[in-house]
Amino acid sequence: MIFFPAFFDHPKRIRFTQQESDERIELFLRQHWAVNIPWILTGSAMFLAPSLVVFSDQYLQLNLITMIPIDVLVGSAILWYLLVVAYIVEAFLHWYFNIYIVTNKHLVDINFHNLLNRDKIEVRINDVQSAKSSFKGILGSFFRFGDVIIETAAENQRLEFHRVPHPDLVADRIQDIQAKVEGGRDGV
Repeated sequence: MIFFPAFFDHPKRIRFTQQESDERIELFLRQHWAVNIPWILTGSAMFLAPSLVVFSDQYLQLNLITMIPIDVLVGSAILWYLLVVAYIVEAFLHWYFNIYIVTNKHLVDINFHNLLNRDKIEVRINDVQSAKSSFKGILGSFFRFGDVIIETAAENQRLEFHRVPHPDLVADRIQDIQAKVEGGRDGV
């Protein structure tokens, strides 16, 4: 999507809380735009559902809708469309605010669960043991998005960047940054 890109390489105007003064963001990622297709289609179907009910009632000449008082119909329609808008906004916010950040010092995974609940996982680049990528499914292969799985030195600590664009490039970049840090040069 042109308005909301999912892959930023060396973004200039992006910062995050607890970013150190000498820390530079190398990659700023969110899930690929194609993962939005299911909720967009579902939201569209939900938006059109009342019209289909009215059309089918008229087409089949059941006249069930005419038996319902107009204020109940209007109230039901308002409630339905409020729920549809809430579903669409929540799905968009979930996609937009689930963020993965790769810096020259850390890997940061910000998980947005809903408006009142989010969590952040931060791993030092020195603790990374391996980073591997995987493509899953037809959409992932066609649009070139997948998962990046990062194994760390910490016990039971595993970081996953889900459905990001170009996961092979992301895994390679993480390994390159780690190699430079371990080689004694902090930064890229």
